[in-house]
Amino acid sequence: MRWRAVGILQAGVRQSAVAIELNVHRSVFHRLWNHYQKDQNARRRRESGRWRITTTADDRYLLQCARRRRTLTARQLASQLSAAVGRPISRQTVSRRLHEGELFARRPVVCMPLSPAHVKTRLHWTREHRRWTPEQWGHVLFTDESRFNSQNDSRRTMIWREPGTRYRAPKIVERDHYRGGGLLVWAGTATNGRTDLYAFAGGSVTAV
Repeated sequence: MRWRAVGILQAGVRQSAVAIELNVHRSVFHRLWNHYQKDQNARRRRESGRWRITTTADDRYLLQCARRRRTLTARQLASQLSAAVGRPISRQTVSRRLHEGELFARRPVVCMPLSPAHVKTRLHWTREHRRWTPEQWGHVLFTDESRFNSQNDSRRTMIWREPGTRYRAPKIVERDHYRGGGLLVWAGTATNGRTDLYAFAGGSVTAV
């Protein structure tokens, strides 16, 4: 209705006539017309509450910083934005702006990220071996190694990510890194049995 009223006023119709046609008091259109002539905008002004301390450019800069370094906390982003704009920005304001930009603090997924090349290679390998017989698979030994940390996973490291992007590569942590010692184990399995479980106090397992 506000934009409709502006269009009628731009056509040269008197404010009193517009008020009668739309059944709104004349003073409303008087304020609306003055606001439009000043800002070229007919949207309603904020009538209560605090004004936004950040501008549109500040919000865009904040979202870019959070996407480039997703592990930064809201307090660290607030300090970075305050230094950039030259005025204090609170942590609560940063959190609200990130939420408005659909960035939320979530725990990252811990798994092995697969690139399109990895997916293509695995699909090709599967199609080549899908007709193998149990006898052929009996000559195959599957091996794997895993590293275990001696300290527990605190799971306190958060990242900023958009809803529905849980398993995208930039939001995935391939493995956890914690201070302290660890243990590397290796084993193999086949259709007719398995190998012993080998533990290594350090280093890595090579093909040899």
